[in-house]
Amino acid sequence: MFKTARYIFTLLLLGTAVFSQAQQDTTLTKEVEVTKAYKPTISDANKLNSMPTIDETEHQKPTFNYNINSKPVFSTFSVNPLKAAIVETSKKEDNGYGLVRAGLGTTFRPYGEVFFNNQNSRNSLFGIHSMHLSSFDDIKLEGGDKVDAPFMKNEVDLFVKHTFQDNVLSVNLDFKHDAFNYYGYPLMAIPDPLLEDGQTINYFDTKQSFAKGGINIGLKNPTAEYDDATIGFDFSYHYFGTKTDQREHYANFVLDVQQPMVTGVGLLEGGVLYTQASDIFLQTDSTTGKRSQIIIHAKPAWFVGNETANITLGVNTFFAIVSDKDTEAKISPNVRANWAPVPELINLYAGIDGDYISNHYSKIAYENPFVDPEHDVMNSFQKFRFYGGFDGKFSKKTNFKISAEYAMIDNQPFYYLSYAPIGESLAYPVQLVMDNTFKPLYDNMNRLKLNAEVFHASSDKVDLTASVNYYSYKLDEQEEAWNLPQWDANLNIGYKVNDQLSLSADIFLMGERKALFIAFPSNLANFSAPGISYNSNNLETAFDLNVKGNYQITNQFSVFAQLNNFGFQKYQRWFGYPVQSFNMLAGISYSF
Repeated sequence: MFKTARYIFTLLLLGTAVFSQAQQDTTLTKEVEVTKAYKPTISDANKLNSMPTIDETEHQKPTFNYNINSKPVFSTFSVNPLKAAIVETSKKEDNGYGLVRAGLGTTFRPYGEVFFNNQNSRNSLFGIHSMHLSSFDDIKLEGGDKVDAPFMKNEVDLFVKHTFQDNVLSVNLDFKHDAFNYYGYPLMAIPDPLLEDGQTINYFDTKQSFAKGGINIGLKNPTAEYDDATIGFDFSYHYFGTKTDQREHYANFVLDVQQPMVTGVGLLEGGVLYTQASDIFLQTDSTTGKRSQIIIHAKPAWFVGNETANITLGVNTFFAIVSDKDTEAKISPNVRANWAPVPELINLYAGIDGDYISNHYSKIAYENPFVDPEHDVMNSFQKFRFYGGFDGKFSKKTNFKISAEYAMIDNQPFYYLSYAPIGESLAYPVQLVMDNTFKPLYDNMNRLKLNAEVFHASSDKVDLTASVNYYSYKLDEQEEAWNLPQWDANLNIGYKVNDQLSLSADIFLMGERKALFIAFPSNLANFSAPGISYNSNNLETAFDLNVKGNYQITNQFSVFAQLNNFGFQKYQRWFGYPVQSFNMLAGISYSF
């Protein structure tokens, strides 16, 4: 409890100090009015801008939140990759077409990134983005073993946006490749049988890679008012493959219709999702094979009111056809009320809804890359989500949001490790060996989430974003919400010292979690067998501090440096998998 209070106090103290400095900065003459939380995007209005603005303070991290909207820490190494849709500049500025960045980190971490975009005409924009980052570091585990923990990330994105008659048509092609090792082993020293070359007991030290290529096509009218007639769609397809021979086809089509009526506005969202995964372990008959699913959803609703006060009444319906399960239909409410007692200063909202969550293969693989590669995770159903809160402005430069929600979820997946005895051989006696890839188990869960967020911008000198989340879980069978934190928080600060030098810091905090590992009496994971032992382990509070700087040498050249995990904490992103401790990256940028 005292540790938690200390971390939160440190976060608030740093935020208050920077906020106070921003308020006392009397040299700023340019006033910025905050209208919403800062997130650079491409301008989807009638005129598209021509040059990317690079956000040096953005710090993105993958999440492993089991479909819960929190942002726990995942990796201590980030290079702020440029996204193809980060475009927002003045029409009169001629800043060129793109950016090239190259750098090298400690223990040989090569990094390179290229971003190019070109406005072919007044209403069209074309861009390409590619990135490489790799590491060849090793990590010391809890049991004292030092293991290789390399990783590699490659990305290629191509996008086209075209505006016509207030509509924006976008086409995106992307390819991602991630490679890593199953390097983890919790608590104890690695048993000798796992250190042998080519061992087949489990996946320890096995190389894995994810390759994903896809296309997204979308049409929307970003300038439409709430009472305009509009129609838009979004289509996505990807092909996903692993080094361990799993494959996935994923296709999703969503149609959005908005039509004014005599009273109010009619709304309809409908779509079809199709996935097929192969070479996975099917839970229904304990064989390896294919699993496909089709999920059809329709969300009709009626909107009545105006921009100051309005209410939406509707239902969410889902129809799921899964190859190895019975067909099922689900329904949940969709109700939301908004009221702005002081327009543009404060807005109150409340509602109730639900969702059917497809836990398809690649989704789970990215959420927890150390899950068993043959995983077949069941879908979840969020029956009800009650939510409410208010957001607004403290001043023209400061936005805030306070919210609460209570969700009731069926078939929430959690993850555990298991260990069991391996048979006696000429070389080794019978001994317990931990399986270092996670397997799913399920429970029904009710979750309370409280959230507070603040964003402050003081001209182009200082910006600050802070958020804190608190969670409380209630489960039917499990003793704990395994691997989920009771709280998490983050603080992002950017400070422009002068026209040449800019600095930023990111602090990520995540409260203690409980990890589950199960001892089976044999190497068969039979939950009905006698002698099963359930054990838990505390994962300590994660504290991750990252500091970055960028120095502009000329209009084209700049140098940058990043200090990652400056808190020198080797916290565990997943049980048995500690992250890399303090590391650095430095390099040079060239804009053209």
